[in-house]
Amino acid sequence: MTNLITLLLAPIVTLVALPLKARSRKLFYVVAAVVSLVAIWCSVNVTIGLTLEFKPLAFKLVVDPYSKIFLVLICCTWFISIVYTYDFTKYHFQEKRVRFFLFLNCLLTVACVSACAGNLVTLFIFYFIGIPLTYPLITIRGNTAAFEAGKLFLKQAALPAIFIFLPAIFLTYYLIGHVSFDDGRTLSSMKVDPMLGGVLLAMFVIGISKNCVFPFHLWLPATNPAPAPVSGLIHSVATVKTGSIALIKIAVYIFGIDYIHQLTSSFWSGGWLAYLCGGTAVYTSYRALITDDLKQRFAFSTVGQLSYIALAILVGTKTGILAATLHIVTHAIAKSCLFYVAGFYNSIYQTVSVKKIGLIMPHTRFIALVIAICGLSITGFPFLAGYYSKDLMLIEEWNTHYYSSAVFLVIGSLVNVLYIVGPIKNAFRKKDPDFSTRPVPTYMMISFVISIALIVGSNIYVPYIISMFQ
Repeated sequence: MTNLITLLLAPIVTLVALPLKARSRKLFYVVAAVVSLVAIWCSVNVTIGLTLEFKPLAFKLVVDPYSKIFLVLICCTWFISIVYTYDFTKYHFQEKRVRFFLFLNCLLTVACVSACAGNLVTLFIFYFIGIPLTYPLITIRGNTAAFEAGKLFLKQAALPAIFIFLPAIFLTYYLIGHVSFDDGRTLSSMKVDPMLGGVLLAMFVIGISKNCVFPFHLWLPATNPAPAPVSGLIHSVATVKTGSIALIKIAVYIFGIDYIHQLTSSFWSGGWLAYLCGGTAVYTSYRALITDDLKQRFAFSTVGQLSYIALAILVGTKTGILAATLHIVTHAIAKSCLFYVAGFYNSIYQTVSVKKIGLIMPHTRFIALVIAICGLSITGFPFLAGYYSKDLMLIEEWNTHYYSSAVFLVIGSLVNVLYIVGPIKNAFRKKDPDFSTRPVPTYMMISFVISIALIVGSNIYVPYIISMFQ
């Protein structure tokens, strides 16, 4: 219990040290880094099965394998973001750093609570609280583009939550008599009609719009005015992945994975959702390929990867759920690092244009290597982190005869390779002797190295994740 409470409060506790920034910037970051390391230790050692409940408020937290993995992921990526932000904030919004850390840290706690939700009521409340906390981070630059992005985010996150996600919770209670994740009664055991079950499944898949499934898929690419630490930590992990974790828990504890498989085996009762998610993935992969904005390219890519996670869940097997969970981890590490790369070019060379970065790339070959490793991991290149999750997805989708899902996965991955290889090939061009090369800031470099180590050394922790499901 102590470990859970400590890691949930760690981001908030860090805010107490904010006054230190005025006296010693370095001391504040040291304190924040130490607290995040403590949170990592607590997340690794938190006990699965731990329950915290306040019945009068219908508030319930339960630590299951999915939430534990997500807690470890958030704490690790939080530490990396602290290291990266030390250098990043030297170039951006110095006068708004207090506001930045205030909303960022509060959102981290809300994301952790949301992931540990023991029922749909707790899940919805903290899922929704995360929306107004994200808005100030998207609009922190204070320009027109930032406010337009924030407005679109509110529309595509809040409205589906209120008008689709929330009614789905009421319908769940009507059908099975509870909204708890540990009651044991599922839509499968209550023998709910498949057509009605398919409608409810669609309401959850689409209504939890942080998963970015069409038609609510544009808010994430529109948030490119947000600073890189927000895109790296929030848009790659703490916001979008809460939607993925929520969908996994709903599939396992509310529907039952066998029932999910039954629903999606028929086109009319749920199989059409695979085409919706697959179409979203392929379309956003294409958009990533043609856009010149590096951050927006990575954001469109994220939308596609979220759809692949949804496709793996919709297969409705234990291996599919495992593949989805693994991809939440492997994608988050690689994509957050790519957003940090975009932030590096924006900070040091004042551009996120792919064409302009192509001219800079011969002078930043280490960064090209970072892009190559992270990008290839996301595409599922052998023995990098993303290989384990993408391989599991593809094999399971093919073996269970979800051929359309497998085809969507292959097409999207091939397009991923194209928009990653494009910028990288420029690294092999001849250097311009008149170009003024600037060094990679020390702490940005450290954050890149940590991320690459986690991607290349994934064979150390992937078996640990798999063992939690056995």
